[in-house]
Amino acid sequence: MKRLLTPLNTVVLTQFLSAFADNLNFFLIVGMVKRQGVDNPDIAVNYIQIAFLCAYVFLAPVVGAFADKKAKSNVLLLGNILKAIGIGLLLFGLPPALCYVFVGIGAVVYSPGKYGILTELTSNESELLRANAKVEGSTILAILLGTVAGGFLAQNSDLPAVLTCLAVYLSSLFMTLMIPAKAGNNSLRYGKEAVQFLRDFALLFRNARARFSLIGTGSFWLTAAVLRIALIAWLPLNLGIEDTDQQSMMIGVTAIGVVCSAFLTPRLVPAGRLHRAFYYGLFMVASVMVASLTYVLWMTILLLFLIGVFGGIFVIPLNTMLQEEGKALIGSGKTIAVQNFVENILTVSGLVIYLTLSQMNVSVNGSVIGIGLVLLLFILFLATQLGGIKEGGETAPLKQRHEH
Repeated sequence: MKRLLTPLNTVVLTQFLSAFADNLNFFLIVGMVKRQGVDNPDIAVNYIQIAFLCAYVFLAPVVGAFADKKAKSNVLLLGNILKAIGIGLLLFGLPPALCYVFVGIGAVVYSPGKYGILTELTSNESELLRANAKVEGSTILAILLGTVAGGFLAQNSDLPAVLTCLAVYLSSLFMTLMIPAKAGNNSLRYGKEAVQFLRDFALLFRNARARFSLIGTGSFWLTAAVLRIALIAWLPLNLGIEDTDQQSMMIGVTAIGVVCSAFLTPRLVPAGRLHRAFYYGLFMVASVMVASLTYVLWMTILLLFLIGVFGGIFVIPLNTMLQEEGKALIGSGKTIAVQNFVENILTVSGLVIYLTLSQMNVSVNGSVIGIGLVLLLFILFLATQLGGIKEGGETAPLKQRHEH
């Protein structure tokens, strides 16, 4: 048992449980909004998602320093406590949007600890790449299962979904107690680090590999967030799928693709060749564009699966690249805080663009194509950065590069 529950595997399991509950509660919120009888539930869900993501934007200057100052296992513990509180408040009849903000605060606290602890448990780029693949693979499997479970549980009643979600968060919380607590940097001061945040942001963007990663991962999550919202409106329109449980299963197909990508990534984009991830970003854009134009069920399923596969092979190496550069430049926790800041500014911007297009009565298909074009612009910008990435000596071992 001890061999199975190594510190890294415990982190993977903790993350799986937390991500499962994160995605279960999304469909819980969708179900609650639909049953409240609001005029346009799709737009209401969009606003709730924006409120959730704003927690990442506003708290980014301090949560990175918090993750680097405290033991990262304790950071994961606090994040899960805040998420559980947010879901627990639903039992007292508070508005779903307010409860979801609490979940967002927990998520923004949790995230720097989740990725930052990987650099403490690995010793080189190859190990870190495999650790990221494990975490991303388990996370997407959790997204798949949580999405499907959320769709079924939220179909007819709120209470089963609320209680299940709360139980899973508490299970994840318990698992964090089994992760060794490695002391952080107690000399950090939050006020000073908040001021330093913009300098850290600039420092990462001056580094070619870190800049490449930040823009790439940000554009990926922009697309993923908009697609998740858009599919809720698109599936009834194009395929006649209206039930929450069936919608969740369709969205889960993309998650299956990302699970597969976790196994393929180390082979297709090995350590020392992480820039190859760019090409899979192009394939992802093409899949998004074609998916918005199809009205055939099997073709839609295939394209959603390919979006997941290409998206995973795109984002996993970029996370690895950023973590190794960021740990040496500013610290792992603060690096993830900057990443969250960039990703969620871009994601909120994407949701606002989608919301604006919807309110201008642009069709759902047209809105998805519009977001696909935005993603394409980011990918084309990354193409201009490839030369600097290749010249950056990716093949040098992590330790060696950081010592020079």
